[in-house]
Amino acid sequence: MLAIVRRILGLFKPFWKALALISALIMLQRAGDLLVPLFGGRVIDAMAQHHALDAIYMMVGTAFVFWICHGNILPYVLGRVDLACFQYAGPRHLGVGILRHLLRSRRDPAAHDTAMQQAVIERGEVVVTQFVNSLFRIVIPLVVPGVVTLGLLLWWYPLIGVIVVIGGLLDILATIYLNTVLKPLYTRLQELDYERQRWHTHAFRHFLAIVVEGKQRATGDEYDQRFGTYAEFGAHTGRRFLRFNFGRGLIINVTNLCTWVVGAWYVDAGTFSLGYFLASLSWSTYVLNVVGSGIEVQKQWMETMPAIKAFLAEVDAAGPLDDAQGSAPAVVTPVPAGMVPALGAE
Repeated sequence: MLAIVRRILGLFKPFWKALALISALIMLQRAGDLLVPLFGGRVIDAMAQHHALDAIYMMVGTAFVFWICHGNILPYVLGRVDLACFQYAGPRHLGVGILRHLLRSRRDPAAHDTAMQQAVIERGEVVVTQFVNSLFRIVIPLVVPGVVTLGLLLWWYPLIGVIVVIGGLLDILATIYLNTVLKPLYTRLQELDYERQRWHTHAFRHFLAIVVEGKQRATGDEYDQRFGTYAEFGAHTGRRFLRFNFGRGLIINVTNLCTWVVGAWYVDAGTFSLGYFLASLSWSTYVLNVVGSGIEVQKQWMETMPAIKAFLAEVDAAGPLDDAQGSAPAVVTPVPAGMVPALGAE
């Protein structure tokens, strides 16, 4: 797995700094999410203790300034950085680099299935880009604040922190068990999807011949059969995942129930104020959401890993990867409109 991650990151080497900046901005935004309950808790405590209205308004004004920075300015800066540095430049770099690499290949096109190659490359470029986005936009920005939040819970609210740790560990152990069960199924599902895509591409590439030979019905039936096999196996795999997800939801809900019960006991004993109770619930929910998001990303990676491996194998079969890895983004010269043939022109 680590070797595959290194290879994927190598494909986007010119964008490492940009991705690190995007990840840092998202992490800052997630850290801001943790401060929102503190502002709300302070205001609730001030109202419960009947503080002066001017003091409460000052707290609300401070919270408003924070909301503007956190909810407006930071997302705007993040969006501008993303648009300028990676959102379109990254996929362009990967697509152009891989295409040039394949065009330089000395393999005989007639010696391999170009329809399958097209399906593998097109699917691979999409899932590789998704992998990088999920790593830098979800995993890294969530894990670091999640660990910090868990530390704060264990420091300020030890019993609630222990409950969250136990619930999170049970969730992770259930996911590890799921991986051993579903991983072969997702691998087979990806193979069936490639078979479906290959026949679909074959039909369009030989469209005229199929019509001339009167094989329209047979071709459609064959595609329907391949699609049906893929769909039935996908539904079977999906049902197994849904059963697991139902059990996982019970773990999370029981954990939330325990944190509420303990928090209410702390408030009744006078250990927590209502504001602290709100913050503890928000932070414990955040940590559990981090675990849940990590599991969802892991599921996505498990589903797409066969496609990534097939993509890398296809790239390796074309020879050593040079320009496509670590090079500057290609400069594309616009083609005059008059030199582009009309669609369908011979």
